[in-house]
Amino acid sequence: MTASDLILGALALLPIHADSAWIPMDRVSLSLTHLKLDLAIDYDEERLAGTAELTLENASGEGVRLVPLLLYRLMTVTEVTDQGGSALAFTQDVVLFQDLPKQQANHISVMLDTAIEPGARRTLRITYGGHLAGYAETGMRYIQDHIDRSFTILREDAFAFPMLGVPSWDQNRKAPRPAFTFAVHITVPESLVVATGGVETGRVTSDGRTTFGYRSMLPVDFVNIAIAPYQVHRGKDLRVFAFPEDSAGAHRVVGRIEQAMALLEGWFGPHASNTALAVIEIPEGYGSQASLAAGIIQTRDAFQDSTEHRQLYHELSHLWNVPDLDAPSPRWNEGLASFLERRLAEELDAWTGMSASVEGAATAVLESFEKHPSYRHVPLADYGRAGLTDLSYPVGMLMFYTLHRLIGHEAFTAAIRGYLERYRGTGGTTRDFVAFVEGSTDRQLGTFFDDWVFSTTWVTRRISAGSMNGLVELYQSGVPSN
Repeated sequence: MTASDLILGALALLPIHADSAWIPMDRVSLSLTHLKLDLAIDYDEERLAGTAELTLENASGEGVRLVPLLLYRLMTVTEVTDQGGSALAFTQDVVLFQDLPKQQANHISVMLDTAIEPGARRTLRITYGGHLAGYAETGMRYIQDHIDRSFTILREDAFAFPMLGVPSWDQNRKAPRPAFTFAVHITVPESLVVATGGVETGRVTSDGRTTFGYRSMLPVDFVNIAIAPYQVHRGKDLRVFAFPEDSAGAHRVVGRIEQAMALLEGWFGPHASNTALAVIEIPEGYGSQASLAAGIIQTRDAFQDSTEHRQLYHELSHLWNVPDLDAPSPRWNEGLASFLERRLAEELDAWTGMSASVEGAATAVLESFEKHPSYRHVPLADYGRAGLTDLSYPVGMLMFYTLHRLIGHEAFTAAIRGYLERYRGTGGTTRDFVAFVEGSTDRQLGTFFDDWVFSTTWVTRRISAGSMNGLVELYQSGVPSN
């Protein structure tokens, strides 16, 4: 009898109680609180193997006995045990995502012996292994992840380790996603270095292989584990992992990071923690990402080309983000980061392309609206629900550029700083942000935010004004309420 038969048979016999109902498997009602990985990379076989321990918390109001997990499609689970070491029944099937049929994943369903009651926690230990070949065919071209001595990355984007989820992006976005802690032990050939955020807890070398240990200092939203023949360059509260051929660029990056962090602190105050920052170089095309606790992965453009610092500034500015309580989020923080990267380039690199960059972005957005007329009628506040968060970068950048011009640098930085300080501990919504900024200046900003955040009136005004500079002048002169 297979594990699938065991689960189906148990389901048929199980009584359903009002105080311990089954949670449908088409949604995720658990959240991850701690991730522990113990993995070894075999570069000759181009595969990884080991264990993942997931500590899960029931975020619903009902008991949960079925745990849904996702793993990369070429990886297989061989055993699942509970925290006492007892084997648990499970099924696994390579399936298509309901809302992205080009994407396949190994969907694992684990049956617990007893339910996780509301608010309770349970730890599962999953033994697994297999190959990694990315997801570029799905349209997510940045997920080129594969096992190679020159560069390997293990991350949730490719399901390189088991994570809570069902084969539906829509349902996974709706699932509870609080920050979690992590501890990892990764074994690689001794010529390679493992890099991730947090603090290194030690390394042990034996028989030509080194095991690197790391743990989080703060809860994180994600874990990225990069492996390459890195060299480590250090600065003030900073570690930069760079490819050997980019050593000169790494020294420059260390200096620019320290300058950018000092400038951002001057504008917005200190970020949330004194935790040392890890910056990890990755090849072009793999997608940069930033977190103070989890580190920054940064494509090598910024290491090889001194004119590409804007990418790094963008990610650094995210370290000041407060928790985003909108679900799904419109991701206006990406618009703010896109504007701040330009401001930092002006201040630190003597960049003079702001006006041309802004006008070019506005033209591109308007052309996009012509190609996709429905986009023009979706306000920024609804980009998350509409699945249009790619527009959050340029549209948000244009909004923050206009706001900066409208109220001036001093008032702008004071407003952003005040919001960050007020909501850093609790998190905030888009409406919280708008209300705070409106209340922080003497200028009446109700029409401005109605135009940019809650409607698409800004589009009509920009077309009439003929340029972004003309639009700024229109707002400065005063526009009638909508």
